[in-house]
Amino acid sequence: MNATLINFLKTELKWNIINLSSIERIGGLSSENYKVTYKNKSYFVKICTHNYLHTDRKNELSIISKAEEINLAPDLYYFSIETGNMVSNWIHGNMPSLKDFSSPKFLHNLSNSLKSLHSLQCEKYFNPFEHIRKRITICKNLNVNLPESIDMLLNHLTQLEIKLNKDPLIGLCHNDLNASNIILNNDNLYFVDYEYSSIGDIFFDLATISWFFTEDSRKKLLILYFGEFKNEYYQKLLDYLFVVKFYNATWSLLKSSDSNSNYDYLTGAKMIFKELLNHNSIRNF
Repeated sequence: MNATLINFLKTELKWNIINLSSIERIGGLSSENYKVTYKNKSYFVKICTHNYLHTDRKNELSIISKAEEINLAPDLYYFSIETGNMVSNWIHGNMPSLKDFSSPKFLHNLSNSLKSLHSLQCEKYFNPFEHIRKRITICKNLNVNLPESIDMLLNHLTQLEIKLNKDPLIGLCHNDLNASNIILNNDNLYFVDYEYSSIGDIFFDLATISWFFTEDSRKKLLILYFGEFKNEYYQKLLDYLFVVKFYNATWSLLKSSDSNSNYDYLTGAKMIFKELLNHNSIRNF
């Protein structure tokens, strides 16, 4: 058994290890995640191993509590604002598949859930442009190789920042809304991993979740979310898709310098940078 996990269960939760019936390691790129069954009840357990630029555990707890109240997050059992370690109720469900991404039912539930989340409030503000630049600076200080095109990409990012900051649609955003952070349980949809959640432009969430959507699904999501389709919404989604990809590319690049994971973050970063340079992946620039 994992000694760190067992020590956490014994010292923080005061669980009697005799009553543990199963431990299963699951996912997690920035933490150690487990499905733990104790006294015949299953729990999700997260042991945090890293803190990053915008880690704010007090803010994370506040947002989880608010999301839990409107049934967008699993019931919370334990949370430490010192470490970020947490335990919540285990939701028996699945993350959405590529087939779900084109399902009218899924898109309808997703849009309603996002509107509910975006209507919440918190004190912390998220600026993806600032985080991208900070990560690039850190990469330079760590002598992490950046792509030769980085200056061109940063110039375009600055142009988008000026454009997108003129008329933001502000709400409480998840900010890491990939498929692995969504759980489908019958007709219920839950968001998990609120580590990066804060106030910002809701198009960051819409762009993140629609990264692997077809053009048709992206447009349907916008119609369901806003009640109508406007070309300006779609163009803004594409602009933010560039920002989201750049944000993820720099995160992967930074992770490549300090990760003990088996995942090849450097290759992942290179793939995303290649997408950013492919004019047809988003739009010509």
